[in-house]
This record gives sequence, C-alpha cells and structure tokens, in this order.
Amino acid sequence: MHGTVLVTGGAGFIGSHIVEGLAERGYSVIALDNLFLGRPENLKGIMERYPGKVRFVQGDVLNEELLFKLVRENDVIAILHQAAVSSAPMFIPDPRKGVEANVLGFLNVLEAARRFDVPKVVYASTSSVYNVYTPPHREDMVIKPRTFYEYSLWTREHAAWIYWDFYRIETIGLRYFSIYGPREEHKGRYANVISQFIWKILRGEPPVIFGDGSQTRDFTFVKDVVKANILAMEKKGIGGEVFNVGTGKETTFNEVVKLINQVLGTNIQPKYVPNPIKNYVYRTGADTTKAEKILGFKAETDLLTGIRITAKYYKKLYEETPDAIPRIKD
Repeated sequence: MHGTVLVTGGAGFIGSHIVEGLAERGYSVIALDNLFLGRPENLKGIMERYPGKVRFVQGDVLNEELLFKLVRENDVIAILHQAAVSSAPMFIPDPRKGVEANVLGFLNVLEAARRFDVPKVVYASTSSVYNVYTPPHREDMVIKPRTFYEYSLWTREHAAWIYWDFYRIETIGLRYFSIYGPREEHKGRYANVISQFIWKILRGEPPVIFGDGSQTRDFTFVKDVVKANILAMEKKGIGGEVFNVGTGKETTFNEVVKLINQVLGTNIQPKYVPNPIKNYVYRTGADTTKAEKILGFKAETDLLTGIRITAKYYKKLYEETPDAIPRIKD
C-alpha cells in the first residue's frame, strides 16, 4: 500500500503508538487530534525519528469541513479511527456530548471515506460491550448495552456495517481489551489501572482497588494493538467484520499489584474500597480465535514483559519530572 494514512485521535495514547508503527513501516501519516486527552508531545519523538513522515493537525472529527479537506487533499488510502470518548465514566456529566463524539464523529469519518474514495476504515470498539457475559468473549455474542459508552461504540459497529453493505467501504472494527502501556499519563484517572497502580506505587502510595481485587481484565499491551490495526488495514476482503483484540488471558487486579511490586522492587499493598461504579464489568477475557484465523493476529507481549516496559517508562518520567505523573485521588 502507498499513500497517506489518517489516524484520528493520533496524539493520544493508542493513536500515537499507531502513528509510530505506521511511520516505522514507511507510511506517511496525518495525526488528527482535538487534544482532549492527546498531547503533541506524544508525537514529538516520532516526528524527530521519522522526519517528513508524520504531520500533526489539531482538530476534531466533528469538524466535517476540516476532516473532508484532509482526506480530499492528501491521497488518504486508509483511516484508522481512534478518536473517542473512551470510558463509561466520561459520559456521566453529559451523555449527549459523548454519544455525539463517538457516533456523529464516526459518521463524519465514514462519510469522508465514501465521498473521497477511501477504501479502508479501521475503527476502535471496546470489550465493554460484552458486559454481563462470562469470558471467553466471542464476537458473535448478542450485545446488550448497559451504558452510554457501550451504546455509542455498539452503534459505531452498526454504522460501519451499513457503510460496508451499502457503499462497499471496507470497515473493520477492533474490540479492544484493557489496553495499557506508555504515554497514558495525560489520561489521568481515565488511564488503565496498570498505569494508575504504577503511579501510586512509584509515589509510595497504596493503589486503590474497588472491591476485593478478584475482578479480572484481559490486559493487552499497546504495541499488540498497533499490530492488530496494521494487519486489519493491510488485509483485503474483510469488510464489515469485527475482531477481538486481546490476549485471551484473564488477570486479577490483585495479581497486577503483585507483578508491579515485583518489577519495581517494592512491597506496597493495595487499599480496598467499596465499588462506586454502576454496571461495573467484573471480568473480561477475549476469545481470539477469529482474529487469529482471519487477521493472523496473536498478542505477543506477556503481561510481565508489558508491565516491565510500562513501569520503566513511568519510572524514568517520574525521576526526571515528578509532576508529570498524575496524582489520582482515592
């Protein structure tokens, strides 16, 4: 494939890693971000390592005029859509704004692809749509949204399928399972629990766990998510499909704290508090059979290795600039 790839949410946590992965593979990349949680500094090192390959544009996918202009004028061959209001708590203050960003913003992306003949749109969805189901979670499970976050990304999946069915734009959805890794510091309390636990322990504070710590997540390292996006972008003939992006392994929050202590050489025990979250998801675990068979995707980074990489990044950041590590209120 030759041409330019547009990454929405490209200065964010996952988006910036995708931009980096694309630049490494020789693609030209436009990173579009409204800087709600993204930061230009996430792209600074990437732009220095790959001069002329990455262009940052500050803007919003709700800005139809800007989005259309970028796609029309830059020979865009694929859009990797990461821009999102990306967790259920973000919807609580104003659910309408969250749905607008996640659904109408995505419709703008799909319409830009339709109008200007972009053949491929790969977009982020979430494992949260499985909510009450017991793992392993399969893509063919009937989705019953219980939060506006789940509803908005489930609606994305429906819109994507319709654009594939009506207009033959090859849309591929990726249901992310608990993504963690470097560059989450700007997300603060919306970051993955692994990052939040590391921040607490670096400061000598107990990480806070809701309940007894037996809840599980299928923790997936961000570089594996990059791999899944690029595989989906480069694979032909899979329009309208949705794939799980996870490891297929569940880990309890208690086990995560033990691993972080092991990596950092600390022994800080968690603080357990009552769970304040309504419709809390207690377990996630991906069935990755479909992604392995069709995409050729299999997560390569085991949890201990991923935590080592992540902890090393935040430890260095904390030692150089202590205030760069967020202080999360209990």
